[in-house]
Amino acid sequence: MKNPCEISMQSQTLGMETLGNARELGGYRTTDGFFVKRGVLLRSARPMGASQADLDKLRDVYHLAVIADFRMSYEIEAKPTPAIGNAKNVWCPIIDEALISANVSMESLSKKLRTIDGIRLAIEKGIVGEKMYVDFVSNSYGKKGYAKFFRELIYLPEGKSILFHCTQGKDRTGLGAMLILSALGVDEDTIIQDYLLTNVFNAPLIEKERQALMQYNLSDAELQSYLSVMDQVNVLYMQNALDYLKKNYGSVLDYIKKELCVSEDEIELLKEKFLEKN
Repeated sequence: MKNPCEISMQSQTLGMETLGNARELGGYRTTDGFFVKRGVLLRSARPMGASQADLDKLRDVYHLAVIADFRMSYEIEAKPTPAIGNAKNVWCPIIDEALISANVSMESLSKKLRTIDGIRLAIEKGIVGEKMYVDFVSNSYGKKGYAKFFRELIYLPEGKSILFHCTQGKDRTGLGAMLILSALGVDEDTIIQDYLLTNVFNAPLIEKERQALMQYNLSDAELQSYLSVMDQVNVLYMQNALDYLKKNYGSVLDYIKKELCVSEDEIELLKEKFLEKN
């Protein structure tokens, strides 16, 4: 049996064959001594490309009811989400594509994003970087997307699970995890450790990309920036978002209440739904 206080790849994995960065929020302890229920709050990279066995497991073992997709429209068009039983697919976009397209064409970005030139372009245009998560939680588009996500959490049927994801399951998804864990009363250190698990789950991929980038004679700072665009997470990105929310709202919970329009009664409902005594 998994140790509910452990935070590791072994403790959080969904046990998937091919679904990337696939893990759960279950087992984390709240500051008032409850634990997040196992097998309910699931996070991953995009499901497209996952094996049929993985999709069947989501349907039959985890009883998936809702898929919350944080991606942009061009990402969805390129890699649409496959049907997983009767699960409802809900689009909760976090990035305002109009703002990006004002700086660079979406076609150009979508074709180049996994190349060195595309990464440089995204960084130069300010599309990604250390303040990226601050943009996600501060712009109206991100607030609307995360508010929609919380509606799905609130109305999730008993005995069912929700899978939330973006493309790599690390940035938009990582912020989604931070928000729901904060709402449930999980401490910041645990939230940061959960966020950093991406680097454990993606370790082989990150190392492969690191080796591929070595040919470009990048500085250490450039290398870390590029890896953070691809499959690695950077704790500074999350810390900047947490600092912004605490400075401007007092706490993450107050941000959730004010900007995502989640009432105190709904916070209690979420706790009743997703927490349990060990």
